[in-house]
Amino acid sequence: MKICAISDIHYPHNEPNLMKDIEQMGDSDVIVIAGDISHNIFDYETVLKRFNRLKALKLVVLGNHDIYCNKKEDSFEKIGTLEIICQRNGFHLLDKSPVIKDNVGFVGNIGWYDYQFAQKDSNAEIVALKDERSYKVRINNMTDEDFSAKNYFFKSLRKSVVWNDVRYINWRFSDKEFLNLQLEKLRKDIDEVSPKVKKIVYISHHIPIKEFIYEKPNDEVWGVFNAYQGSPELGKIAFSNPKLRLLTCGHNHISDYKKIGNVDCYNLSNEFGNLKPFFIYI
Repeated sequence: MKICAISDIHYPHNEPNLMKDIEQMGDSDVIVIAGDISHNIFDYETVLKRFNRLKALKLVVLGNHDIYCNKKEDSFEKIGTLEIICQRNGFHLLDKSPVIKDNVGFVGNIGWYDYQFAQKDSNAEIVALKDERSYKVRINNMTDEDFSAKNYFFKSLRKSVVWNDVRYINWRFSDKEFLNLQLEKLRKDIDEVSPKVKKIVYISHHIPIKEFIYEKPNDEVWGVFNAYQGSPELGKIAFSNPKLRLLTCGHNHISDYKKIGNVDCYNLSNEFGNLKPFFIYI
């Protein structure tokens, strides 16, 4: 089975490469998009339409940018709208249900983060900006409550940095609450397909394994913002099933490959402007 997998299209930023990439996908059995197509629903559909002529099984998971909303909208409700867009353009949204093709089970969802990947080895003091208030905290003392701010002034660098999820993700969930929904769904989907298949493919947008987390000991911003890259809890569930053979993710724009046991692991994302598909055989 030939799988063509891609992530982080971020339309229209990668528009120059997109059509060229699609031209290479014609003989694929399965097309996978691992999230972050576009925050704009019209652009989201524009991208999916580009794949219409391909006869492969087409699968997609959501990315955090896909569910960005304005303050009057709800990100969780937007998922339902995106499912409809996927259906009418021949894509199956794995966030809603798994798929089986030729004894291979495909499971996956957006994933999320729980701050476990953060680097907390710095004693630097930063200012957290949250709920119209600000307070000082040292990085090595940061709690989950501090990481939920996602908006900081780095005193030693004299600059502010924001993780845009805090601006554009609007829903009733805390990060851990939403992650727990994804973990529960992943367990359920793996349990559903496992008795029926020989191999399992897991597709996430957020990073599920520490091997794809890159640390920069002297970079305070990088270390703090690693908190929002994903969660090892996702990987624990996926690797708990012996039929797992392929794991893919995106999100951090650093493409990579790791072999962990008998599982091929791909980070499908690339730097902006360098969009390219991965061709994987399983």
